[in-house]
Amino acid sequence: MNRIKKFYVFIIIGLIVICTFIFEPFRSEPPTPKITTGKSVIPTTQGSFCWDGPLFARCVDKIYSSPLEMAKVHKPMIVSPNQEIKIKFKKEPLAGTLIVEELRNENNIKNIKVNNAKISAPKEKGVYFYLVIANWKNGSGNHAFSIEVK
Repeated sequence: MNRIKKFYVFIIIGLIVICTFIFEPFRSEPPTPKITTGKSVIPTTQGSFCWDGPLFARCVDKIYSSPLEMAKVHKPMIVSPNQEIKIKFKKEPLAGTLIVEELRNENNIKNIKVNNAKISAPKEKGVYFYLVIANWKNGSGNHAFSIEVK
């Protein structure tokens, strides 16, 4: 009988651990944005963040030397001039806290107008890097992505 009790305790603990990593309410990091243009998903790289989860709080500093290096992790997505880019989170950030910065190089950073969680690709051809910054009740985080306007 004692073996059966240990087995059930093991199963319950296992389920709690699995639920902690699978279910959104137990996340210990900010939501990852789904960035799309047309039917294509643009890959993102997670940057540093601080998050106060239901089980524990943590701040994580990523090793990237700059947001520009972070954005270079993935190959740029090819887009057309002025093409719409959508930024969607499973859990929406606090109102007015979604910021998008365009990085051409370390010294050339420009705030991009975000309208209904959408931005437009530049008119000029070239490679562009973006940093998406957002805040939630539980903390803040950032993600980077890149596009190539052709």
